[in-house]
Amino acid sequence: MTIDVPAARRGLLAFLAKQGGSLPIRELHTHSLLFYQAGHQAFSELMEGLVGDGLVAFADGTFSLTEAGRRTVTGG
Repeated sequence: MTIDVPAARRGLLAFLAKQGGSLPIRELHTHSLLFYQAGHQAFSELMEGLVGDGLVAFADGTFSLTEAGRRTVTGG
């Protein structure tokens, strides 16, 4: 199955926002796997892209939305 990368990116950002803006990697990976069928490598690529675009930050095993990520989710 091919992953719809744009939909997965939007969905992961929205899920992070719904969860208060940050989640441990394990919880976000589980969500990614269940909803977007993004296994380990695909999840890594998705998150590297989101970090590279400045939409999320990763530190101490946790992904957090940046201000740019929050604006992307809200459309503002």
